[in-house]
Amino acid sequence: MARETEKAGAITGPMESGADDPPNARLNHAVGAGRLHLAALDAVLTHSEDALSCGLVSQADGPPVLLVVSRSDRARSVIVGCERVDGVWWFVRTDSDERVAPVDEVESAPAVLVGMLAGRGDDLR
Repeated sequence: MARETEKAGAITGPMESGADDPPNARLNHAVGAGRLHLAALDAVLTHSEDALSCGLVSQADGPPVLLVVSRSDRARSVIVGCERVDGVWWFVRTDSDERVAPVDEVESAPAVLVGMLAGRGDDLR
């Protein structure tokens, strides 16, 4: 089954501002929706009680990603990107395209990432 995806990356086209635009439309256009979603995940992980460390990383040849590392075993890490899949923004593993969580359910992502890093293979939707 084919899926339509759009990776968070370059911003294209001029920004048209209208009365119906969401309040963050200019910010989304300025830095990209994917980067904003990853920043939100970074904030949730930073303030969660899960044993995870993370940081946004720029890539020379692609969109930014979030490096997530287990505090208990620094050898365990996962790189999370942000993709639009079938019209919905998702956090995804960059090495496998496995879905972590929809961006509008960012609070559920830490538990899924803990499971991924523990190797349990939690439901990734």
